[in-house]
Amino acid sequence: MHEMKYSTRVGCLMAVMALMVGGALGGCGSDGAKGADTLPPIVTTTTTTTMPPTTTTIPSSYVIKRGDSLFKIAQMFGISTAELAAYNNITKPDSIQAGQKLKIPQPGETTTSTAPVATTAPTPTP
Repeated sequence: MHEMKYSTRVGCLMAVMALMVGGALGGCGSDGAKGADTLPPIVTTTTTTTMPPTTTTIPSSYVIKRGDSLFKIAQMFGISTAELAAYNNITKPDSIQAGQKLKIPQPGETTTSTAPVATTAPTPTP
């Protein structure tokens, strides 16, 4: 029997394996032929949902309830305590009473105050 060198045997074995793999992958379209085992194209669908704009109605007034604070009321309506106090000419935010009716500024409405502003007199220099 004819003896082959080890390197020749390994080379032949690799060539046979390459032929086997090439034959198994032949249907993948690598040689330009149409393969019967190819997957269909992926179809994607995009949907767009448009939500109608939300309309939030802010009441024009609020009746103070027991336990309310000007800070809590201002937070409920998304405004600052200073803005709510100025809009209602409140000079002492801690002196509001249950049952008192507050006007609530509407979005885009400017607030003007007629409440007196505390000023500090200059210190005389000796």
